This record gives sequence, C-alpha cells and structure tokens, in this order.
Amino acid sequence: MIVTRRDGCLELVEQVEHGRIAGALAGAWGNEVFGRPDPHPAVQLAAARHDEGWRAWDGAVLFHEIERRPQHFLEIDASEHITLYRAGVQQVSMLDVYAGLLVGMHWSGLYRGRWSRPGGGSRLQRSEGDRRRQDEVVHDEERRWIEAKHLAWRDEEPRSVFESKLWHNYDLLQLCDLLSLYLCVMPAEPGGGAVTLWGPQLRELEHQPEIVSLPPIAVSPGGHRLALTVSVRVRGEVTVDPFPFAGALELEVGHRRLPDRGWTHDEAVDRLARTPLTVSRWQLVPPHAGVDQ
Repeated sequence: MIVTRRDGCLELVEQVEHGRIAGALAGAWGNEVFGRPDPHPAVQLAAARHDEGWRAWDGAVLFHEIERRPQHFLEIDASEHITLYRAGVQQVSMLDVYAGLLVGMHWSGLYRGRWSRPGGGSRLQRSEGDRRRQDEVVHDEERRWIEAKHLAWRDEEPRSVFESKLWHNYDLLQLCDLLSLYLCVMPAEPGGGAVTLWGPQLRELEHQPEIVSLPPIAVSPGGHRLALTVSVRVRGEVTVDPFPFAGALELEVGHRRLPDRGWTHDEAVDRLARTPLTVSRWQLVPPHAGVDQ
C-alpha cells in the first residue's frame, strides 16, 4: 500500500494499481527519440505486474500497530517483503518467462541498489540478519536467471544483443516504477523550486509539489542516456522533459481515503471495504504544451 497524508486524510493506493499505471507508461513508451521496448508485450506485462506479489497483502491491509494506520510500502518487514516478491515473480513467470525475468531483476535489484553499482545497498531498512537473508535470496534469484534466460533468448539474435536489451528493459521498468510512484503521491497543484532527484522522498507520507529528475535512461539499448525532468506546471498536468511517449498520455490513479486518525486493524479493514474508489486524473505532456493555458 502506498500511503500519503493529504487534507486531513490518508490516501491509499494499492501496489497493483501502481503497477497498472507503470504498465500503461511502458506500453506508451517510444517515439522518434526513445525506442519502443522489445519484446514490447513482455516489457509492458512486467511493468504492469512488477508488484503482483503485493496483491494479497494489500487486500489483507498490512497494518502499522504503533502509528495505528495502514502500513506504507517502505515500512514492510524484510521477511514479508521477500515472501511477497518471491510469490509475485512465480506468478508472472507462469504468464511469460521474459516478464518474470524482469520482475525478478526488479525484486533483487531492490536489495542491490537497483543494480547500479557493485555492492549497491538496499533501499529498505535492514538488520544484519535481514542483510544476510536478502543476500541469500539474491543469489538464489540470480541462479534462477540462468534457465530463465535460456528459455527467453531467441535464436535470431546474438546473446550480447539479448543481454543488452534485457538490462535496458530493466532500466525502463525502474523508470516506469518511479514515474508511476510520482503520479500516485504528488499533489495535482503546480510547484516550483530546484530540481531534486526523485526516490528518497518516497519514505515520507507527506508531499509538496516539486520538480524532480528521474535516473538517466538510454534512448535505446546501448544508446546515450538522458535524464527526464518531471513537474506539474498546470493543475493535473505533468510535463516530462524530454518526452519519451508516442503522444500525450492520460492516466487515472485509483485510491481510497481514510480520515487521518488512529484506527485498529479491524476498523481500517471494515472502513476501506465500505469506501468507494476515488479517481485522480493526470495528463502527461511534452514541455511547453500547457504553458499558455
């Protein structure tokens, strides 16, 4: 569950809803500058289902007993995190081996600094015991990739091309993940200020409008890398610069609202079951598209 404090309420977005949005972003990716992901259906599926393992946990409403509210996704216990992501990888792999491989890379990358550098650390708070357990599951997952890659590798392309595209698609999945999270938590009002790197803010429950930079992404496998700047310039309108999509993109984010007060777990589950879904709408546009509105 993604938890945001806003206007005296807790706004709750389920992880699978966040995944659906990431899938829509991956599906629309590609234009004259940014190449369309290949294999496109598998990459879109991986982005849409990268948090599939959260489905049952969000349905049960993981709960923060001290704060007396639903648990924010970065507050989850390390052992539960391993269990749910392992289940998600298995479920997606049964649908598509390539998509399952990407989801496995996403999962293990959370414990390895998104595979950005040797020895990269986890973005989750870890004890020494958690660190050892995460090291074990990362090694297990990397061994699983050996067979998965043989199954996903197509005869018509060299292995070097396959690997280059695979890691490029992994980077694309991470970017769609972060951009989706931005859409799930950011206020719709315009904001200004200096450009900040997006990611560390996700530990917080309260967000002010801000202009952010996403990690650089290659325009194509092995191509030059560009960092995308994302901002709300007009209410409900997100400017992405440079713009990586085929055209202006309209997206909806479904969430439920709870009054921001102390709850018991049973009270929160009952209230959420009776709370209708509220939809926020965003339009993603190239730079300058809405300046004169």
